[in-house]
Amino acid sequence: MPEIIKQILSVVPLAVLLLSLGAASTSLGLLQANINNGIYSRCHFFITYTQAMNSSLLNYNLPTCKLSIASATIATICLALLTAIELISVSFQINVKRLIANIIQAGFFVGSILFLFITMIVVSAGWGKTCATYRNITSSGGTPRSLFNIDCTGPQYRSSVGPFAPNGADFITAAVFAGVGAVLAIGAFCYLIVKLMRRQKDDNEAILKY
Repeated sequence: MPEIIKQILSVVPLAVLLLSLGAASTSLGLLQANINNGIYSRCHFFITYTQAMNSSLLNYNLPTCKLSIASATIATICLALLTAIELISVSFQINVKRLIANIIQAGFFVGSILFLFITMIVVSAGWGKTCATYRNITSSGGTPRSLFNIDCTGPQYRSSVGPFAPNGADFITAAVFAGVGAVLAIGAFCYLIVKLMRRQKDDNEAILKY
């Protein structure tokens, strides 16, 4: 294989990891902005009819929102570590051959992929449930005692004042970016596996020749 192609291929996983890290960071930032930012940005995932009709219930299903932020945070940290490892490897032409190091890398990959999928599922399912609840209430006469008449695809307004969080578009974007980040991480992980297999094959051939 020509040397220039080898150099290009060596940078591919780093580029993919950077994209995945960017997607995960974006998802995390959007979630934090809409969950932790002031009184009108409490958790609004999986809201039921009873919760929607009671404006005193500000902390809607807070553990669910904490789960989505924690998952996105862990995934972002794992991807940041993987990106740093790959950057060092590319910059200094270091090939990690120790089994324990490869296992640690694999663990970071699995962790980032798993937690990004958790984030995507919790955010999309949670916000979808909330929107469905409010659509049902609105179709039966509105929500006179509710804190919000939820806009599922944009920011919220109360008595023509706003915009306030949660922003439905941000939740949708956060779920999409979490999914994209997971897919990119899977691609980088598969590339790592193929690279390790080829390296092992080359080492075996070198031993046989020796």
